[in-house]
Amino acid sequence: MTSAAPLPAALYAGPEAFQRERRTVFQAAWLMLARADQVRAPRRYVAQSLGGWPVFAIADAAGTPHAFRNVCRHQGLPLFDSGTGECAEIRCRYHGWTYDAAGNFRGAPPQSAPLDPADPLHHLGEVATAVVRGLLLVHLGTPGERSEIGAALESLAFAGESVSDIDANWKLVVEEMLRGAGLGGAREFLWPTLIVDAHPDGAVVHQVIPRAFQRTRIHHHRYGTAAVPDVAAIRAAALAAQARLTQAKEMQVDVNADVAAFRARVASAHPVTTS
Repeated sequence: MTSAAPLPAALYAGPEAFQRERRTVFQAAWLMLARADQVRAPRRYVAQSLGGWPVFAIADAAGTPHAFRNVCRHQGLPLFDSGTGECAEIRCRYHGWTYDAAGNFRGAPPQSAPLDPADPLHHLGEVATAVVRGLLLVHLGTPGERSEIGAALESLAFAGESVSDIDANWKLVVEEMLRGAGLGGAREFLWPTLIVDAHPDGAVVHQVIPRAFQRTRIHHHRYGTAAVPDVAAIRAAALAAQARLTQAKEMQVDVNADVAAFRARVASAHPVTTS
């Protein structure tokens, strides 16, 4: 165990911290959106809200994924609900603006058509993408360096996916996961929300998705012989920690090295609050 600098309980318990993290954490890091195979076939798409930022990716005719902000350029309404699917065209359900798989504006009904259809401002807001070890990552800001993944996921057959919803702050969920021992093999953590547990014959990619300041979803992508993760203990510990925050001013300081390093990154995202 090690001693980590205490963090204010407000960083885990209030919406103000989550709104700051939208800019200082989620918009400033590479985030997993999906497995690359989920958007390999033309017209296949995946949509998620990553740390409060709605994003979707879709494959073009050649099977190349493109990612965009999930916002129609007409009136800022969502194009897709969260989830996966297939569509013949990207079409806003509200006013009929349509786009191609490269995000280019293609047309709209006369009553909602723009005055200048050729204006590039009508195209979708594209975000940077990268495929790493078969995982589709996106960056919502100005892309910087990204960490590599050592686990050879491409050599393992995809075995299935499960989803866990936990009514606790995303940081508490990540901390509880970092306290655990994983699969007994190698564990990798890619700031801020990706954990990979791997052994020679299997792996689990834990895609942590902050949905609100006290709502977290984890997509567990299993490869090879990896079993369905049992997250009951993680859920119970995160919920208990969330409940304690109503009585505490600071988080406990005795944690392992992984949690201590995580909290140091969290503190750097809240310089005004933690200084």
